[in-house]
Amino acid sequence: MRGRVAACLVLWGCGAAADGDRVTLELATRADYLDARLEDRVLAPYVAVHPGVRVVQQSAAMQQAPYRERLLMAMAAGSPPDVFQLDNNDLAALVNRGVVLDLAPYFTRAGVDVACLDHTLLSIFSRGNAVYALPRGYTPLVVVYNKDVFDRAGMPYPADDWTWDDFLRIAKRLTRDTDGDGRVDQWGTYFDRRPFLWIPWVWAGGGDVLCPDGRRAGGCLDAPVTIEAIRWYTSWMTRQGIAPRTHNLLASVGDDFRLFTSGRVAMMTTGHFWVPRLLPSVAAGRLRLGFVGIPHRAGFHPATVLYASGYAVPATAGRRKLAIELAAYLTDSLADAARGETGLELPALTTAAQALVARDTLGWEAAFVRAAAVGRAPWGARIERWPEVEAVLPDLLDRITLAGADPAAAAHEMARQLDRMLGATR
Repeated sequence: MRGRVAACLVLWGCGAAADGDRVTLELATRADYLDARLEDRVLAPYVAVHPGVRVVQQSAAMQQAPYRERLLMAMAAGSPPDVFQLDNNDLAALVNRGVVLDLAPYFTRAGVDVACLDHTLLSIFSRGNAVYALPRGYTPLVVVYNKDVFDRAGMPYPADDWTWDDFLRIAKRLTRDTDGDGRVDQWGTYFDRRPFLWIPWVWAGGGDVLCPDGRRAGGCLDAPVTIEAIRWYTSWMTRQGIAPRTHNLLASVGDDFRLFTSGRVAMMTTGHFWVPRLLPSVAAGRLRLGFVGIPHRAGFHPATVLYASGYAVPATAGRRKLAIELAAYLTDSLADAARGETGLELPALTTAAQALVARDTLGWEAAFVRAAAVGRAPWGARIERWPEVEAVLPDLLDRITLAGADPAAAAHEMARQLDRMLGATR
């Protein structure tokens, strides 16, 4: 793929600059300052062999308005970037508005071999035969655990085939009063009300927050299997006492990370986005960690979610050939490998992911890849109104854990609220 894309870029790029004019392509990304510097390094080889093309990166770190809002406004104004990063949560809105280009008809000319890409990731950015973005990287959600805490308790490390019963047994063993003052100061796990973290646990219990068509919650969020999953998850705080209870579930961002890295929480739900933050402590010998897939309820299949991003081209792109080739370059093996080595994400290219696993002496990458094998597309990639749904779902857990509501009654009321929001009822 690398050679084919490079050859095609040289052909079209030189043609665009043959008259001595320099073509400028605008690239919009969600990158913060450090990520933007990485993208600049990724772009350097491309720019070096295409002196007639200049790429200007517009990253989120350089703008005040939220990325998605800026992107939609630019599309509506008819002045979109030539290439832009598209997260799974952006896809539905852009596709429904018809403002993102179907790249599939251009794959042959661009030298893109989609067989090299993870099939599930490609499907996240596809609608039927249409492909609206080339995936660059992703993460499944997994459980990270502190090996030192396990070792002190004489507990074996969890395995990929573990169940909810295993998880609960381990978490109870690791919830302890370590200093003898009569109060728990080490917990087995951490309860998080944010839907992007807890929905995979519901999936692993056989339930879901919406029905398969994404148009309603009634009959699915309040189905018995989902209610039992929610009851079990919220019991970490309400009955089991295996997670720290806070008076404010909107505690400052970072509390979960601090509790985990200090050894006060043994297991956390997380993704690859934590890897860059954890590596310095591991390299310094302060932490010993492992990753494992989310446990499943006995009798149900394991499941997790795959959060992904890719590069897309606007439907109105004026320099369509160059834009498509740049998107292909940004998702090719060289770029994927560079991002993978920083720990930001798993590469979407299967060969790049395999190479990352082979180089990893900690065994973390292999654990992420194994977890991804049971990954599903997130709801945000499927329905446009997901941000509105996601915004109110934490209230469901609050009603149960803070107000003491019965999970069945709370789920039924939330399902009715979501159905009104989605237009399923009047």
